[in-house]
Amino acid sequence: MAKISTELYIYVPRLSAKGTAFYTNIWANLTRKDTGEGIGGKWLYAYLDGVELSHLLTVPGSGYAPDAFDINPKGIGAHKAWVEFRGDEDFEPCKSEEITLVCNPNLTNLDHKMQVIPTSGDVPLIIQVKGYIRKYIGASVGYALPLNLMVFEYISTRTMQLVNTVMSSSEDGSYVIDYAFTKPGTYRIFVNFLGDNTYASAWSNNGRTTTITVKEGEFPLSWEETITITLTGTKKILRIISTAEPTTPEGYTRAPEYDLDWGTMGTAWAFVKST
Repeated sequence: MAKISTELYIYVPRLSAKGTAFYTNIWANLTRKDTGEGIGGKWLYAYLDGVELSHLLTVPGSGYAPDAFDINPKGIGAHKAWVEFRGDEDFEPCKSEEITLVCNPNLTNLDHKMQVIPTSGDVPLIIQVKGYIRKYIGASVGYALPLNLMVFEYISTRTMQLVNTVMSSSEDGSYVIDYAFTKPGTYRIFVNFLGDNTYASAWSNNGRTTTITVKEGEFPLSWEETITITLTGTKKILRIISTAEPTTPEGYTRAPEYDLDWGTMGTAWAFVKST
């Protein structure tokens, strides 16, 4: 019987730092290549510059490692990190992409601040994240940089599931993004600049997360939210909850790629209008 092909997806929240060493980590998810289903109960192994660092057993059902792998590159220059699954009698081995981590004393540090409104409410809860990223505290000049809104589903003090939304700051370093929580729960969020060859990575509020509490509540039949699709524009999404596909409203087009499953209530059908 042929073994099942697998894939490893990873996310590293910090790729560069000013200095000769820094701390970061790797979030990893092991899935089946054919269905995308998470594979639980399998050992994953993290490496830095070819040296095995640690191993973690994936969570049943999700395929996520139950915690992040700690990574601590040392020495000026570029370092390579990755995660491997060695395979077994049922699944083929696989290796994640190799991530480059840079230690450089000449990088520029950034001041990165953000706030969230509101921090609690009923589903669907739409929050607005506002912030700025600048060269130093009190600076009036900012930078247009690619950013990630990091949303973690809080499960325990050491177990979180990663969701990633890409956005970008404007020329003055400011940014605004709307994000919709469609399931009840407790979440932690922050905004992240990964870093590049000029600027060191910068987490919002020095890495302090904001806690979001989402409760059941009464579902509206429809709502609108604005999301960043690319680094250059946004789209306004109208969602309508029903068991059958509704008529497309005037000024919108169907966007099935953004549909959401609402269980016994049906589907949150998506319609998009550019803004």
